[in-house]
Order: sequence, then C-alpha cells, then structure tokens
Amino acid sequence: MKRLLLVQLFLLLVITLCGIEVGGHISQDTTWFPENNPYVITSFLYIERGATLTIIPGTQVRCTGADKSSIYNFMWSGNTQPVSKMIIVNGAIKAVGTSDNPISFDKYQADRDYRWGGIYIAPNAPISTFEYCEFRNAFFCDYMPGEWSLGAVEFDNGIINVRSCTFENNLNAIRTGFLQDDILLYDCRFISIDDTYPTPFGMTGFIGFSASPEPEPENHYKVTIAKCYFTGTAGLGPVGYYMDILYLNNVADNFIGRSEKREDYRSEYGSVSSYGNILMNGRGGWGCTSATATDTVFARRNIMMKPMNANPSNSPLILGSNGFGTNYVSDNYMSGSVQVSTMQTNATTTYMYNNIIENNSFEPALDFDNSNQNYQGGQIRFFNNMLRYTGDTETFATIINDSSPSIYNNTILNYDTLQLSMGSYHTVYTNNIIDVTNSYGYFDTGYYPWLINNCLSIPIPTQSSIYSVGNIMADPMFADTLNADYSLSADSPCIDAGAYRPDLPDFDIRYHKRIAPGVPNGQPLVDIGAYEYNSVYIGGLRGYVFNPDSGEMIDCVKIQIGHKLPEFSDSLGCFEYPTGPGVYTVRASRWDYDDQIIENVVVTEGELALIAIPMYLSTTSADDPSVSPNLTSSLRNYPNPFNPSTTISFQAPETGELNLAVYNLKGQRVKTLHKGQILKGQHNILWNGLDERGAAVGSGIYIVRLELNGLRQSHRMMLIK
Repeated sequence: MKRLLLVQLFLLLVITLCGIEVGGHISQDTTWFPENNPYVITSFLYIERGATLTIIPGTQVRCTGADKSSIYNFMWSGNTQPVSKMIIVNGAIKAVGTSDNPISFDKYQADRDYRWGGIYIAPNAPISTFEYCEFRNAFFCDYMPGEWSLGAVEFDNGIINVRSCTFENNLNAIRTGFLQDDILLYDCRFISIDDTYPTPFGMTGFIGFSASPEPEPENHYKVTIAKCYFTGTAGLGPVGYYMDILYLNNVADNFIGRSEKREDYRSEYGSVSSYGNILMNGRGGWGCTSATATDTVFARRNIMMKPMNANPSNSPLILGSNGFGTNYVSDNYMSGSVQVSTMQTNATTTYMYNNIIENNSFEPALDFDNSNQNYQGGQIRFFNNMLRYTGDTETFATIINDSSPSIYNNTILNYDTLQLSMGSYHTVYTNNIIDVTNSYGYFDTGYYPWLINNCLSIPIPTQSSIYSVGNIMADPMFADTLNADYSLSADSPCIDAGAYRPDLPDFDIRYHKRIAPGVPNGQPLVDIGAYEYNSVYIGGLRGYVFNPDSGEMIDCVKIQIGHKLPEFSDSLGCFEYPTGPGVYTVRASRWDYDDQIIENVVVTEGELALIAIPMYLSTTSADDPSVSPNLTSSLRNYPNPFNPSTTISFQAPETGELNLAVYNLKGQRVKTLHKGQILKGQHNILWNGLDERGAAVGSGIYIVRLELNGLRQSHRMMLIK
C-alpha cells in the first residue's frame, strides 16, 4: 500500500513538473487551468465546431516547434503532420487573462531558432476572444496539405476580439484575408527584433488585414488600431480591400513601417486616417489616404522624431497625404530626418496647416508630387506652418513636381534654397516669411514662383520679378529666437504687411485670431508669417473624459461637434478643441462606452471653456439575461450633465407595471418618478431635480432605476450646479 502511494505521489509530481500533453480533438467545452502548467501541444490540436476552449488567467500553452531554417518542418509530407504543431479552431477560444496573470502561447523547445505553427481560426467558426494574452515565436504552418496559416493568430472567419495582447517575434502577428466585420486592436504590443525567416518569406509583419475582393460589402469595415506599441523590423499594415482605417494614439519606437506614400490607390482599398500617434526613429510614418472623391480623412496631432544618425537608415520619416478626396494634415510636430509628402495632388484637395516641421534631413521638408496627369480639381493649400532647417548642409525647403500648391502665411527659415521645381507649373507664395541663404530655387524656364507680399532674406532674381509684387526685404524680427519663439515682436515689419486672401482661415498657427479688422469699411489687415501679432485665442474647449464609477480617465474618446473635424482624448483622458466662439452640442463616443451628449456648451472668444465629460461602460443583454435588449440600450437622460432638470427616456418593449425612481450613490431613494401601469412604446419623463419633499437636491451623481415586469435597468446621471 505504501509503495502504491509513493508511485501515485511520484506520478503527480511528474505531471506537476512537466505539465499536460495535449493534442487531437476537443469536441466539447473544455477549460485549461494554470495549476496544470504548461499545456504542451504534441500533435495538431483541433477545437471542433460547437466546442469552446476556455483558458484561465495565468495558463501557459507551449506548442511543439521546429527549426525555422527549413520550411519543410512546417509543411505536410503526405499524410504526416508537419514537425511543428499548431492549433486549428473550428469552434472558439476564450482566452481572457489579466494584466498580472496573462495567458501565454509559445514554442515548447528552448532553442532560439525553433518556431511553432500559430493559431488558425477556420472559416465559419464563431468569434474567438483574446485578452491579456502573449504570443511569441510563431512561424507559418500548413493546417492541411497545401493550405497554410501565416500568423500567430490567423482568423479566416473574419471576426475576432483582441485586447491588451503582446505579439513578439512572430512571422506575422495577426492577420486575415477575409475580414467580415469592424475590428478593434486596442492596447496591444507588437515587437519584432532581429527576427528573420528563410526564403520565400521576406519581411516580418505585425498586422495584415483585408476583406475578400469579392463580393463587395455594402459598407467598408472600420479598422481601429488604438493605443498600441510597435517596435522592430516588421511591416505595420493593414492595407487591403474595403477597409476604413484609423490609427489612434499609438506609439512606434525604432520602427520600420509603411509611410502611406503610394500611387496605386483604388476605391476598393478604403480610407486611412491617423491621430495622436508618436513615431520615434526607424523608417516609415503615419499619414492619411482618401480612396474616393467623397472621402474626408485626416493626419492630425501626430509626433515624428528621428535624429539624422538614427538607425536603420537616414531615409526620413514621412507624413503622407494621398488619394482622391479631401485630406486634412494639421497640428503635427516633426523633428529631425522628417518629411511631409503628398502624391496625386491634382486629384486630392489637401489642407496642410498648423504644423511644426523642424527637419535636418538631406531630403526636402516638403515633397509635393503629382502622379496623376489628368487634372481632377484638387490642390494643396499649405498655410500657417512653421518650417525650420536645423542641419548643417545645403538643402531645399521643398520639391515640387508637376503640381501647383498654394503656399501662404508660413514661416520658412534657415534653408539654403527654397524649392526645386519640375514641370510646367507656377508655385504661388503669399504672406510668407522666407529665409534662404542661396536662392529661391531651380525651375523649368518660364515657370518661376509667384512671390506676393512675402518677407524675404535675399533679392528676387530678375526672371521672377515680373511675377512678384508687394514683397519686403527685411529682418522679420521674432520675439525670442533663443527660446524658439518665432512669433513677431512689436517692431516687426511683418505686422499688417500681408495681402488679404478670401481663403484665409480665422486662426494662425496657435489658433489665435488671424485677421485684424483694419480701418473701418476698409480691407482687413493680416500679418506676414505663421503667427498673428498681438491676437487672442479664437476660443475653444479644454477638458477630460472620465468614468464616474471607477474614477479612471478614458483615452481614445472621439469628441465631435457638428461637422467639424473630431478631436480625441489622449492617454490621460484629456483633450483640447479649438472651436471658435459659439454655442455647441458636444458628443463623446468610444466603442465600449455609451455615447454622451452635452448641449449648450458656450465658448467665448479668447477663452477656454472647461468641461468634464462622464461616460459609462455600455451594458448588454449578454451580461444579464434578465435584461431586455431594448430596455438596456434605450434608458437615457438628456441632457447629461444637467442643471436643474433632465428628461429621462426609455423604450418599453411591452405594456406592464413600471417603477421608475432616482437614487443617490448611497442607495437612498431620492424621488419616485412613476409607479404604475405603462404602455408599450417610447416614453419621456421629466425630473426637475427635486426630492420627495420638493427640495432641490445638490450637485452629484444620481442613478435612475427602471423596473418593468421583472426586467431591471439603471443609468447614471450627473447634476452640476
């Protein structure tokens, strides 16, 4: 008996130390626990249709790998499985870890050149979920003879949930060629450092998304890549059919990615926008692309920084703007080996403004190129920008190829030569401060720049003088160049010396009011350069977005006012919105929160209106089966925050007994608003901010609770006095 007990203890110890070997078919719901770590996949693991594999936080999954130097280790040989193993999902995986206890997927062997086959999610499989998971060292693998998967996670069903995951040293991190729905990648880390693969596999990739080219979906899928981190030698993606892509608040460090500098756009590709991203070192960039004439896209509030000697090469980081629609490139900061580039300028109407570009690259700061000779009504309008060369070699400020941008009210400093121009086009410079040491550039004969009311550093050449009027040669006299303040000083000759243009915006580079009224009933006056002297802020919003339940700030929230370009909250939940004076309705939205609408926000010229926006996590019927979907999605109050009254609205899915009451955060009932029979349909009930005794309640958060025929729902309201 003692011997049997010792054998059992020994076997238990072996299992504890070595984990559990798994493979074959999972045909019923199964759960893996960290107590059994690691789960070692020794043969192909199939999760069959109708079965869900649930993986508990802290679980380690290790898959038998093979030497990546031979691709035959990852391919079927007759009826024999590849040496490397993988997971094939016809059912679903629910792998939800935590920040402290992530779920990890990796190769089993310690050899640094070994790789496993990844996870392949088959067509028609239900949605799988991965949160706080780590995927490392995945190569490609044949999931059946002649058919292969190329990512740590490849989902041919076209739908997936991925949040807060790490992808490190994989051939591709996550990919699909059959996107079927909107997709969000949020708070993920993508790392690929010194990771190479044999022929025919080339550059590693982070994200590769595309919809099938046929049939064309009714609407483009929305692809949002938000608050992610990228580093290493891999292609970012995604560029594919029928997708509208937003890169939002991402960080890339020493990164080789794509720059959006393309010429072969087709309407099937969809649009690209970028906002609030940071790119340091490396090669590539952010940008925007409008695939059709009806697209409106933006590349805004991005930061790009790269020293001249930064690896992997001295090619500049590129902020690209291309396509066929309306593009907005604004409020970006660029420093070092950087460039703004746009193609197809005669097809796209591009507004580039309020950017600071401090470049030291051998390449020009601006590259305006037209790759479409058939004029389609587009033009570049480049205004309110600060261009400053910080290097020590001779370089151009801009290269202009077969295009005719309109360049006005910019400050262009320290360049050897203003432009290199190729093509039969004039470039019009109006109201710019232009500081060059050598010349205004090189042009095709007869196509010299038009210089109108600029402040210049050197004389205008004879051949250009016939196209020039109102220019001055003078020191522009900046406020404090030692501290990089290039606004105008009080005695600057640029003050009120510009030419009025009907297309001038009402703001300068700081969003200060641009145009002074001038003499009564006379022409308005405008300063030369990017800065308007002694002018006030146009007025706007400054605020933050927060979750009242947790007190946490909320990032990546879209702040929208009417038809203006949106702003988004940053990593601290803060935002600033230069609106100009007016009374606005502000809408805040994020994918996992209920929309919040705040009306009658007053903005005064010269001031910032401060605003705090509370947002509540969305609830769904899946969280509580007893809650009616219609009830869940319809309970609202308007406005919120409010003072002193608010209207509570809801959709009653059926006739019945309703109890609607307001409670404080202590759970004490403040006011019963309705108790009794109510008919099916839409209802609006006013709460005037009074309690049961008729006394006004104080500022704070209140909860309205609705009960109808046993169904329950609650909603938070904020009273601000």
